Amino acid sequence: MVNEGRGRELPQRVRDEARAATSPSGTRAAPVFSAELRQRLEAAVTAERSGAAARATGVTQERPRVPNAGPVTEDEVTEWIGTAGKSLDAAPDAEPESASWLGAGLAALIVIPALVIGSLAVVAVRHFTATPQSGPVSAAPARHEAAVRGEAATWVAQQVSQGAAVSCDQAMCAALEARGFPQHDLLVLGPVSLDPRHSDVVVETSAVRALFGTSLDQAWAPAALASFGSGSAGITVRVVAAHGTVAYQTALAGELAAGKAAGASLLADLRISVPAPARAQLTAGLVDPRLLSALTALSRHLPVGIVQFGNIGTGASAGVPFRFADLSQAGQAGQVEQARSYLNELKGTLRPVRTLPVVLPDGQAVLRVEFTAPSPLQG
Repeated sequence: MVNEGRGRELPQRVRDEARAATSPSGTRAAPVFSAELRQRLEAAVTAERSGAAARATGVTQERPRVPNAGPVTEDEVTEWIGTAGKSLDAAPDAEPESASWLGAGLAALIVIPALVIGSLAVVAVRHFTATPQSGPVSAAPARHEAAVRGEAATWVAQQVSQGAAVSCDQAMCAALEARGFPQHDLLVLGPVSLDPRHSDVVVETSAVRALFGTSLDQAWAPAALASFGSGSAGITVRVVAAHGTVAYQTALAGELAAGKAAGASLLADLRISVPAPARAQLTAGLVDPRLLSALTALSRHLPVGIVQFGNIGTGASAGVPFRFADLSQAGQAGQVEQARSYLNELKGTLRPVRTLPVVLPDGQAVLRVEFTAPSPLQG
């Protein structure tokens, strides 16, 4: 039997023959599969559907194999793909799930960048709209402090005696030096510096208050010469009591008593005319003794008409002597220049720091005779 099969000629398969076959009605004939191929195809479809279900639940299943199923021939697979590929509905079972994951991914790619861009836009809007408003507001206190410091520094440079030692913080000392106050007369205060008792005048700023607190005005510098500004930016120029507050008050009382006596002597001078307000100041002993001595000396050469006494600046403590006198310019021509020339030739402590013509708010022209601070105290 074996020999008979070997002598017979094998039939030749024409490729794509099954694809060309049609039914008598002209329609394409369904392919005829062997039982073995059909079993394999059904197993493949079942495995594909099981795989799709497993992917949906996150479980991977191994595709079952038909026991002892041999390899599928190329032509049988080709025939099945051509006819059964369109009717099998295994693939659509997985397509909705894949589409949903794809849609979610695309939505995430669109929504997340949009949220990030929106957040950055909000931050940018807040930043650029707030910066122009907050800049000037934060800079205003610094400009105000600088203006008050400049005003106080100008006053000290003009009103405090050259040669008097002045204690100040670093910024104030720099401002004083810039206005011509001698550097060797400045004591810069700091955490490791000498205290203000080693000076004649202290400029009390917020930095100085932070260093010494209330002990400054209560123990070392009880009297104010002038004040500038207010609040934390406020600056007060104070006289230093080297021997303490009690000693200073005792010396001041002694000077007031001496001033009363000198004032009474000046009021008795017939060559000096004094209006009522200035007379009351002389009687109270509130005029600087150097000024009283200079006016008394001037009256020996020229008649003197006093208009008023006063101090430059505001905020001086009670009892601080008045250091300038405004003299009337009425009289013979040339008397004002004679008075200036005589006063500027005085020696030592009797010589005024300046004599200059001034026009008062009421329009009256006067000659102002000034002495610097602090007024000398004996004690």
